Amino acid sequence: MVQGQAVKLLVSEPWDWAAGYLQGDVIDCPSDGIRLIQLLKPIKGKKFISDLLKVRPRYAGDSFASLTAENSITIGGALIKEGSDELDYLLIGSLTRI
Repeated sequence: MVQGQAVKLLVSEPWDWAAGYLQGDVIDCPSDGIRLIQLLKPIKGKKFISDLLKVRPRYAGDSFASLTAENSITIGGALIKEGSDELDYLLIGSLTRI
């Protein structure tokens, strides 16, 4: 998965986000196991509102290389505040390429 790739995320937890898909674009690949995604719409967390997610594969052995439109991977992640190390609202979901 590379910068500019459109993705959709089906959120499993938190349950109050689990109504449909979140969509966005990969904007950075700081390492093999981490992707930054800019969502099409901001999400309200407990501490702040953001349209940025930092995600990584949830299970050992999974990687973004196996991600396709037909094959999703389970990810863990959090909202991030731009220009800060602050994280908010941890999530679990299934990420798929669009």
